[in-house]
Amino acid sequence: MPATVTLSTTTLTLNVSAQATLFQVASTSGLTPGKRLFVDGELVRVVGLGVNASTEVNVQRGQDSTRAVVHDAGETVYIGEAHQFYSKDPSGVPPGAVLVSPYINVSNGTVWFAQGGPEGDAKRWWQKQTATYGTGPLGVRTVSYDLTSST
Repeated sequence: MPATVTLSTTTLTLNVSAQATLFQVASTSGLTPGKRLFVDGELVRVVGLGVNASTEVNVQRGQDSTRAVVHDAGETVYIGEAHQFYSKDPSGVPPGAVLVSPYINVSNGTVWFAQGGPEGDAKRWWQKQTATYGTGPLGVRTVSYDLTSST
C-alpha cells in the first residue's frame, strides 16, 4: 500500500494584494520553482525566491483557473506538486492510504481530510475543513480552521 504524502505548510506573514507577485511567508523551506502553493482558494506557482530567500517567494498567480485574490497575514499555505491538487471533490469511502493529505479541490477551494478507521471500514468518511472568519483587535481580519486531522 502506498504511503500518504502529507502536504507541508507555512503561513503568510504579510497581507497580499490581488496584484502582488511576491508572498512573504514564515519559511521558504522546500520551495523551489515549479512547486504549487494553495492559499484560501487560490493556487499559485512558485517562480523563484525573493531577495530575502528565507521569507520571500515570487509566484505566478491564479493557476488552474483559480483567481488571484487578497490574502491576509496568518493564512495557511499548503505546499505541493501540481499533481497533488485536484479539480473535483473526493467521493466514496477514502482508501486506507490516501495518496495526498489533505485532499484539496482547487476548483472550489475545499480542503478535505480522510477520517475514521482502516481501509475497508464502512465508518470511514471525508471530512470537509471549515474556516471561521472574524475580526480581531484594530479590525484585523482573523481566520481559524477546525482541528480536523487526517488519519
